[in-house]
Amino acid sequence: MKKIMILGVSFCVAVALLIGYINFGHESKHVIDSAKLPYFNNANDVINNSELIVEVSKIGEKPVSYDLGEGLYDNLTLSNVKIEKVIKPLKGKKLDVGDEIWIVESEWTDKETGVIHHTENYSKMTDNKKYRLYLGYNSEVDNYYPVGLLYGKVPMNTMEKNYYGDFKNDHIKGVVEELQKNP
Repeated sequence: MKKIMILGVSFCVAVALLIGYINFGHESKHVIDSAKLPYFNNANDVINNSELIVEVSKIGEKPVSYDLGEGLYDNLTLSNVKIEKVIKPLKGKKLDVGDEIWIVESEWTDKETGVIHHTENYSKMTDNKKYRLYLGYNSEVDNYYPVGLLYGKVPMNTMEKNYYGDFKNDHIKGVVEELQKNP
């Protein structure tokens, strides 16, 4: 009986170690997807092209996949954020401090492969962190999107990166830094 118990415990320990090795020892693969981005000369261009400017905290997210037909899908993340400050209100729609809105984010994870996709190095917001968002509005589905993708999401913490990986576009980095200094 003791031998069976020792073998059972040993087997459980071996399986637990193997699972820990598999989960801990492998990092997710990241892929940078290409897209055509608008060009903004400076922070004022971003501000002027934004329908809504708010400071928010991210409180949740959900993956979304739209079937475009012919085997094509548009995959994205919808992030739920809580408004902490309205800087530039959206015309025709009342939003207040404490309201929650959905933001389209161009980072998503392929459930089948575990591969994380970033459109043009976009990195989605992190839960409980604060951001200033320069947004456009899609009234058909009642959600918002960062204008110019990388320009439209600005971390309130200047130490937080606004992009994934080795992003080399110094112009966009400069405009985002300008937006961090001057809302």
